[in-house]
Amino acid sequence: MFSTRSVWPSLWAKVSGMLRRASIRILLSVPALLLAVPTWGKAQEQGVRRCVGDTTRVLPAPTVRQTVDTIAPGVTYTCLLRPEGPWLLHVATIDLRQKGYAIDGVRAAERMVGRERVSAMVQRLTARGERPLVAINADFFDLGTGEVENNHVIRGEWVKGAVITDSPHDAFDNAHTQFAVDRRGGVHIGRFELHGAVYAGRGTQPLVGINYRPPHTEGLVLYTPWYGDRTLGDTLGEAPGDTLTGARATAVRPRDPDAAPTPRPAPSVAQLRADSARAASLAATRRAVEVALTFVGARGDTLRYRVATPRPRVGGASRIAPRGAVLSATGDSAIAFVRALARRGGTVRVLAGLGVPTFSAQTSVGGWPRVVQDGANVGVLADSLEGTFPRFSSARHPRSAIALSRDSTQLLLVVVDGRRPWSVGMSLVELGDALIALGAGQAMNLDGGGSSALWVKGEIVNFPSDPTGERAVGNALVIRQLKP
Repeated sequence: MFSTRSVWPSLWAKVSGMLRRASIRILLSVPALLLAVPTWGKAQEQGVRRCVGDTTRVLPAPTVRQTVDTIAPGVTYTCLLRPEGPWLLHVATIDLRQKGYAIDGVRAAERMVGRERVSAMVQRLTARGERPLVAINADFFDLGTGEVENNHVIRGEWVKGAVITDSPHDAFDNAHTQFAVDRRGGVHIGRFELHGAVYAGRGTQPLVGINYRPPHTEGLVLYTPWYGDRTLGDTLGEAPGDTLTGARATAVRPRDPDAAPTPRPAPSVAQLRADSARAASLAATRRAVEVALTFVGARGDTLRYRVATPRPRVGGASRIAPRGAVLSATGDSAIAFVRALARRGGTVRVLAGLGVPTFSAQTSVGGWPRVVQDGANVGVLADSLEGTFPRFSSARHPRSAIALSRDSTQLLLVVVDGRRPWSVGMSLVELGDALIALGAGQAMNLDGGGSSALWVKGEIVNFPSDPTGERAVGNALVIRQLKP
């Protein structure tokens, strides 16, 4: 652990004076000749931890440059210039053996829909007395609603649970790679599916979704207050005043253009798939039978509820009480289960976990796809294994990633700047190679492009590629310092 803060020699002083007195803080091995390139887009504020100033647009000479700052015991931020791309990498490293930290998911606006900048999410945490150190954007999301595509668990609470990833972009339906922390503190990277069941009396039914109705799978879905005031309904008219549920149910769903397989403004295959899936989910709600529940308590991965009403509702749009939930059924077997439950009343137990073998999640965020497995680069296999496509996998884009060291003692949160002359972005294969060079044994890609954002103790340290700066996203992963 060390902190380096060096100043460039007089040559740099002259160059920086010509280029609006912008500053650079970087560790030099050999004095270099710099080439200024034109400015475009909106410059981010210059931060003390950045090793390249956004307003200078400087191409580095062909030598590796690196600075390292210690943020807290066991937590460092590294800024790394690699000329062969050229690439600028921002790396936050967390020693998992160090006590006193938590790894949390954070939802935009603290609800299932909505978008928010990573920096704003961190400000919310700080305002309520918490001590975030590092944060990175996480899952792919719906640009219209902000709903993320994968399983999402925040401090043990399920925000979204899905057996199959809710994405219109993949070439075939599958569970995308995700990052999770179990309740014992173990960290996991894998293609996790929701594994859930509902128990009432002597009856049991599988749980096919949490706050998410899969478009082509019948069964039980649990809706909680994270979803909004009402369950999914077929029309806005059934849920007056409930703009969250209505907007999610009926609005056109624009998706992240950095992940879409065809360029806009022409309607994309992804958009058509999203609309078709949403139409199927809405159609299922017309036949859904739902019963309201009152929350009793939780123990481990088990949630306990009590039936709140003897009369089930048909057709969706059931009200979700602030301290309650709604169990929604489609398909003959699940509907019979809910009708019997409503008549009988009593207690309901809901078990929900991730993966095989199943574990109880404390934190979970999604991404797509895995790029390093057991120390080997598997980015080249992403199209065939997880349904990515060449414009996404082979083209160079800004990238965000999560990695675990080979001995699983270090967590790496990484952003690679892109769409700039001095940092061109990476393909998935290049990202895998870069992460392996940093010591990764396991690694996955997160949402990238204009969504890429790494916040380190007070500022966004990378250079978001959107002309307007940092993008509002669906969720984030935060490293939080615990109070003594």
